[in-house]
Amino acid sequence: MPVALLVLAAAARIGASPSGWGYAVGLLLVTLGLLSRPWRRRRGLTRVGLGLVLLVAGVRLGLAGGGPVETVLIPDGGSRWVNGLVAERDGTLLAAHALMLSSGLPRSDSHDFVAALEGAFDRLDAAAGTMATPAVATYLGLQSPESFDAVVIPPASSANPETAVVFLHGYAGNFSVYCWQLARAAQAISALTVCPSVGPAGDWWSSRGEQTLEQTLAWLADRGVRRVYLSGLSNGGAGASVLVNRVSHPRIELRGLVLVSGAMSHAASPTVPTLLVQGRHDSMMPTRAMRDFAERMGKLATYVEVDSGHFAFLDRHAECERAIASWLRKREGEGARKASGTATARARSTRADG
Repeated sequence: MPVALLVLAAAARIGASPSGWGYAVGLLLVTLGLLSRPWRRRRGLTRVGLGLVLLVAGVRLGLAGGGPVETVLIPDGGSRWVNGLVAERDGTLLAAHALMLSSGLPRSDSHDFVAALEGAFDRLDAAAGTMATPAVATYLGLQSPESFDAVVIPPASSANPETAVVFLHGYAGNFSVYCWQLARAAQAISALTVCPSVGPAGDWWSSRGEQTLEQTLAWLADRGVRRVYLSGLSNGGAGASVLVNRVSHPRIELRGLVLVSGAMSHAASPTVPTLLVQGRHDSMMPTRAMRDFAERMGKLATYVEVDSGHFAFLDRHAECERAIASWLRKREGEGARKASGTATARARSTRADG
């Protein structure tokens, strides 16, 4: 009973999803049924509670696939059914409230964190409805370089995009809500957005992270993608700043790097154009280090600073999305002009040879 009441109180505190409320009420009914068993002959209450839990699970599994935000198993394809059992919103907000209560986040970085996260889920739920989340498989320890979940979000205007943005998640694991926000910016260039999973630590700089990114690029190449922008958030940004110099694919051109609230200060400077988006008051990934990283890159770097802490991608999402979308459009424009110039030069050379 204490557990059932705690779950019910948590659902009320975080503003749980309909499925979250269904699980909480079902657990309470099962508990009441078991407690009252010595005084009754029938077990109707327990069965009603179990039936409600199974109904919620069945509805979620039936609705979680086929939407605009998919969780795909790479490289084999398909999906893990466990990822559809719970709403990402419920687990993420529960963890966020627990962190705030335990003072697990610096005060300068966590201002409006929960409210901004709630707002992000409100926007995601309105746009995508019921969907699976790779977070379930992540916390069951199922992610590995040989088989991992990736959130895949296709562009609205292209059925077979040749450009993709690969987004590396931060600490605590892969969440669809962050991937979806990045995909909103990637729509500016009609790019496919793919967000692979490496595990709760977000240690992309490790051999496991490197292999996972290699598998992701191979998967994209097999689907006709020819140009990739590598991006990362927090630990994912730190990992991307290292892997950009390590990982490549012979059929894919790396067009640029997008680092949001994270870069490895001692990493070698990337040799591709790089956008850095940073919160001015970030103490978890120090702002000074991000500025130094940008200065070290010189003209290849574009540095954007917003009035926020570490969670700028949430509480300043509109500014961050605009900055990323604008930079991607500029890079694609430069790429198109370069390709056009190369084609013109080849045509002239051909005529001269003729």
